[in-house]
Amino acid sequence: MKKPPEKLKNNFDLLKAIIIPKNVLIKQCTENVIISNMFITDLGYYRKALNHYAQRNNGAEQHILIYCVEGMGTVEFLGTVYHIEAGNFIIVPKKTPHTYQADPILPWTIYWFHFSGSGADQLVASSQHYKAYAGFSEERNLLFDMIYNRLERGFSRENIIYANLSFHHYIAEIIYTDKLPNNDKIMEPDKVEEAIDFMRNNLEKALTLKEIALAVYLSPSYLSAIFKKKTGTSPIDYFNQLKIQKTTQYLLFTNLRINEIALKIGISDPYYFSRLFSSVMGISPKQYRDNRFN
Repeated sequence: MKKPPEKLKNNFDLLKAIIIPKNVLIKQCTENVIISNMFITDLGYYRKALNHYAQRNNGAEQHILIYCVEGMGTVEFLGTVYHIEAGNFIIVPKKTPHTYQADPILPWTIYWFHFSGSGADQLVASSQHYKAYAGFSEERNLLFDMIYNRLERGFSRENIIYANLSFHHYIAEIIYTDKLPNNDKIMEPDKVEEAIDFMRNNLEKALTLKEIALAVYLSPSYLSAIFKKKTGTSPIDYFNQLKIQKTTQYLLFTNLRINEIALKIGISDPYYFSRLFSSVMGISPKQYRDNRFN
């Protein structure tokens, strides 16, 4: 492979990524018999990802699926360089040293997942080819959007299970291209979903429980009760999770200073912001930016 280019720092609007916190993975994935056999740990979409490059000398802790829909790139592991073009997908087995990068002239547009679990191990081990042709499917891309959008709404039990069961469908449709997805139904939002929409549209504010409840015409006590029942957490804790999720994207895809990012999600105290981020993600914002890039 060529000399590594600079890390990916493209237009924020062209990049999407969600990294699920380890405590969520342990509690809601590895300990959940419904999805523990195969579950998502990270996912994203990079459009025309010039300078996209990754080198992991010890491999990743999870299997990696890269599906290219435009442009080109290369992936190298186990002594083979795989040339990836539009319509190709490739799976990099976990703990396998590897390097990948976008083509410098025609950089790839990719959907990608990191995924884990005993079923995932068996699926990857049974695959005859790491790289194959999956073609193109608008329904498949919509399925990715549904998974991403569901997780973007936060890490409730319902969202985690829904997203991962949908991922089973997605990866089956990638590997077995004769399996076409059915039309998915969009659920009408309930009061909890309306509250989450209100939170997502006001991440730059320091909302109180009363303000959130008033926005969906409920009392604070009743909203707290139904919210906890559906998501497993309180409205304010959920709101903070959404803020930290947005923070991870700013850290990955912008050069904003950490105190500037804190202000963008409605936190004026940088020390409180750092403590909140560390409590959710397990590392500081600076460590996250320095060490965690997909």
